[in-house]
Amino acid sequence: MLLPGLLLCGIPKDTIAAEDELNCLLCHKHRGLSRVEKDGDFRLFYINEELFADSPHSRNECKDCHSDIDRIPHDPSKGVDCTRECHMLEPSGKQKFSHKFMAEELAKSVHGRLKPDGTPKPNQEDYPGCKDCHDEPLFRPLSFYKGEEIAGVSQRGITRCKSCHKTGDFAESFYKHVTSRLHKTRSPKEMIRVCAKCHEDRELNKRHELDDTIHSYKETFHYKLIALGSETTPDCIDCHVVVGENPHLIESKETKTSSVFKKNVPTTCRASECHEKAGANLAGFQTHVTYSREKYPLQFYMLIFFKSLLAVVMYFFLTYVFLELMRRLFPDFSFNRQEWAMAKARRKIHI
Repeated sequence: MLLPGLLLCGIPKDTIAAEDELNCLLCHKHRGLSRVEKDGDFRLFYINEELFADSPHSRNECKDCHSDIDRIPHDPSKGVDCTRECHMLEPSGKQKFSHKFMAEELAKSVHGRLKPDGTPKPNQEDYPGCKDCHDEPLFRPLSFYKGEEIAGVSQRGITRCKSCHKTGDFAESFYKHVTSRLHKTRSPKEMIRVCAKCHEDRELNKRHELDDTIHSYKETFHYKLIALGSETTPDCIDCHVVVGENPHLIESKETKTSSVFKKNVPTTCRASECHEKAGANLAGFQTHVTYSREKYPLQFYMLIFFKSLLAVVMYFFLTYVFLELMRRLFPDFSFNRQEWAMAKARRKIHI
């Protein structure tokens, strides 16, 4: 039941989502709702209703995740456990839905916080949780029309759904949920930005002995195409997840089942969406090479050689241009005083 406060805060009753039974938007609709914690961290509590309505969680009630909140105003809430069961039923198994399987896959990946023997890895705070990557409810449903695949809601498709599903907005929400899973929820640029939040951190890379993968990737032709607006060019997930596997299961390049393990790279590059007919030599390209003398001595000394060669060539031509300019400004100049005097005399006679 909605509280009378809705009318006082100026929100029409018919615009509030049915899922907001506790009237959470009475306060959380304000953009400035925030707090500075005792440790100095800034926390924003604003909820964008339009974004939430188009998000994967739009059919969930606030209390489904924030289960410890039962009154307004409420006490400080506990952290959300993304692995708890939701009130929604998973259609294929008719059981309560849970992200627990995703968490288990993440724990087995290179981003997991435990070693294979079960002991904690050092620098626990560096490893990502759910919200580190899933920070925004990004939704880009597909619109199929006359064989074309574009972003947006297909009104023709919705019309067919509503032939049977007439009640409420089930057809719209189901359509957006299903079609958004048929392609990436994030564009390649967005995906790279998510990974860069950690992998562009120099201190983190140093602690975990990682290469500067983001900077080196941005030097490749793949990123050049993405920077120009391509959404079909491989990003981090395309290369670091085995085709058909859960995208949360990203493994180290040292793991034999990893998509970027040395022997598996040719197969990864030959994915149907990429270089399907590529030869094995294509996989020999080292994507994340840095100019570290310890890790990549050949590339380091080649860089030094070409920098030196460039400097020699540039200085040679600069010196040549400078001497040519001096000759034009002082045509009679000579380091030999006698020859210089004779040149001046000849010029006077000529004049």
